[in-house]
Amino acid sequence: MERALAVLIPGLDGTGRLYYRQIGALSERYRVLPFEFRPRPRFEYSDLVAELDQATRNEPSGSIVVVGESFGGTIAMQFVLRFPERVSRLALINTFPIYRGRLRIGLARWMAGALRWGWARTVKDWVADRTLALEGIPWEDRRRYKSIIRTVDFPSYCRRLELVREVDLSARLSEIRVPTLIFASGKDKIVPSIAEGRFLQSRISYARLHEYPRAGHALLLTPGFSLADYL
Repeated sequence: MERALAVLIPGLDGTGRLYYRQIGALSERYRVLPFEFRPRPRFEYSDLVAELDQATRNEPSGSIVVVGESFGGTIAMQFVLRFPERVSRLALINTFPIYRGRLRIGLARWMAGALRWGWARTVKDWVADRTLALEGIPWEDRRRYKSIIRTVDFPSYCRRLELVREVDLSARLSEIRVPTLIFASGKDKIVPSIAEGRFLQSRISYARLHEYPRAGHALLLTPGFSLADYL
């Protein structure tokens, strides 16, 4: 019997490559698809959901495990709302139904425009490395993180930031009826993950929340964290 498919939906990078620490253990139980979205300058959430639909439409009913990290969690929730009959389980990592820090995301979008300049990319790399180091991410993983981020399509990245400002799934969370695992980090500097995780749990009927008080936003890279232990 063929193993079920686990679809790993990426965050703002859009590549799926930042799941690399999780793939080995997950592959022992699932066919694993770290999803990479098609680079393009203009798209809507519906286009991203359509890409996932195209890649998974031949899977048996009720078999797909859908995992979404950060921005990818907003796509994962919309996929489940659109195709609930296909999904067996949903996992959400440091994500949100609405991004409440409007000023912060506006600033991030403005700063993204500066990344065309070499000095801005250097500063961003330094800040990212420092943040990951404070989260306990080892040097080799920080190096690999930076190498992956350098491959990100810039126009697509900017459009994803715009979509973060637009999304609000709060009123639809009660429609999610599949078993849901929520993972939230206490030292997340990008998303107030504990607060958002508790909000998600309070609105999704079959949700279980796992909190990691000492972890940061890069939970996928945190030593000792394994999605396979829960899925």
